[in-house]
Order: sequence, then C-alpha cells, then structure tokens
Amino acid sequence: MSQHPISAIHPSATAAGAQALGFESAIYADVDEQAAALTGWNQSYLQLSGGGFRGAIQRVDLGPVRLFMEGLGSTVYQSGQLERGVLALGVPLRCDGSSVFCGVQSDRNALHVFSGQSGFEFRTGSDHVMMGLELDPVLTNTLYPWGHGALARNEAGLRSTDPHALESLRQVMLMLFETAHTAPAMFSLPALRAGMVDTLVEKVTALNLATCSTEVAHDVHWQLVQQTRALVQGQLQQAPTVGALCLQLGVSRRTLQNAFQRILGISPLAYLRAIRLGAVRQALKTASSVTEAATDMGFWHFGHFAKDYQAMFGELPSQTHKRCTPPLQ
Repeated sequence: MSQHPISAIHPSATAAGAQALGFESAIYADVDEQAAALTGWNQSYLQLSGGGFRGAIQRVDLGPVRLFMEGLGSTVYQSGQLERGVLALGVPLRCDGSSVFCGVQSDRNALHVFSGQSGFEFRTGSDHVMMGLELDPVLTNTLYPWGHGALARNEAGLRSTDPHALESLRQVMLMLFETAHTAPAMFSLPALRAGMVDTLVEKVTALNLATCSTEVAHDVHWQLVQQTRALVQGQLQQAPTVGALCLQLGVSRRTLQNAFQRILGISPLAYLRAIRLGAVRQALKTASSVTEAATDMGFWHFGHFAKDYQAMFGELPSQTHKRCTPPLQ
C-alpha cells in the first residue's frame, strides 16, 4: 500500500478531525469535499485517475496569514478563483513531472501564484503535496502599497524567483506545520502568533514578487484543453462527442488527442467520461436513485456505467448513493 500524500510527511498528522487552536487536519475520500475545504477558493476538482480518491489537508490559521498543506494521491484537474485582493502562493513539497499549472509544466522549484483575475487551472500528478499561504488584503496592501493593484490584476501562474528565498520560505512553513502538530498550545500565545506572522511576511517579502517574471503559457495544446473544458461545462447534460468537439474547435481528432495526452495525460474520450462520471457522483448525493443520476448524464448501459464508475472511484454507484442518502425515519 502506498503512503498517504501527507502522512508521508508526518505519519500521524492526518487523523480525521484532528484540531487545535488555529490548526485543523482532515483526510478525504471524496474529491468534491476536498475541493470545498479551502474557504474562498471557489474550487472544482475533476478526478482523472482511477482507483478511488485519496487526499488530505492541514490548515494553520494565524489571522492575517493562513497556511495549508494539501496532499493528493490521485491525478486531479483543479480550477478555482480566489476572492479579490487575497494574495495566495503555493510552494511545492512533492510535484511530479506530469504537473501542469496554468499551461506551464511545474516542478518543486517553481513558485505557484494562485491569485489572478481569471482564476487558475492545475493538473496535478498522483503523488502531490503542495504547501500554500494566503495573505489577507490588508496585509497584502501593507506589503505592496504601490503594487497591490498590479499584483491583484496579474494572472495566476508560475513565477521565477530566487531559489534560496523560495527554499527559505518552504522550511519556515514546514517548521510551522511541525509546531502545530507537536506543540499546538503555542498557537494560543498572541506574541508567538505575531512572531510567526512576522517571520512569514519577511520570507514572502524576500521573494520580490513585484519584480518576478511570470512564465506565461503560449501553448496551443493548453488553449485547446481550456476551450474544450468551457464547451463541455456549458452543456454538461448533453456533453458533445469528440467528433463534435473537433468541429466546434476547428481541429482534427489527432490534434485534439495530442493536446489532451500532453496536458492531461488522458485522451479526449477519457476526459469526457471523467467529466460525466464526476457529475453522476455529485448527483448521487441528492438523486432519488442511481438510475436517475446515470440517465441524466447520458449513461444508458448500466453494466458498463457501473464498471467504469467503480474503476474511477473505487466503489459502486449504489454504494455512493447509499452512503450519501439519509436513512428513512
């Protein structure tokens, strides 16, 4: 059995419901629940790899600065958009070579900026651990009084920064998570919390964000994946075929196939199946029956549907429905 994404860093840090003052830790078996765990991120997650979802999140709340550590044991296509004025940065701990952030291949040495007026998109690998921090608008404006507007308007993406400054921030964040787990009482002391915030702010300032260059995606393949996602989301209950997508996008099947294999690591057909299966999984939480949820998303051969569903999520659709349906009184 493979190690859990976050338990590999701290073996007992993912005890379900673990909480202390300013510290929370939880494990997730539902991709949608993990997507909703970060308040204000407006995220949606699409599971791309099969075998059942495994994920975990730790959070440390210091007031004007909030930290998180997210682990994923499945390949996920994330999209989200933060609230206006919030500066959110990501510092990878484990980031395999298949990860793509806003159209650019990411790695452990890249600073990920999640803030941006158009939101972000992130295709993670199946062995993914990302640390992140959010600075509230007041603190961000204090740090960048002349450049806050420009920072807020910038697009999300990877930033080229001093590798030593990035590693220094990474180590401080790791120490704070370790402290939250081993000595949570320290977070009840206002002076210590203020000192932690000051240290983090110092490390963020050293990144020189206002002068960092952004690695922009001018990638036709990435743009095709984005356009496909927009088309499919707009007609989810009547999702187009691969052939129809090619006509709407004005590209050949080979071009679309190459784009999806390179960016997401799956075929367009597998992507459409993942979208529809994910939609059924969400619907099963409120639908009156499995049949209703499946047929609403265009599945008509229930034997094949159940097999594909189990391969993706590690359980039968009937098991999901039973778990999510409250018992009759």
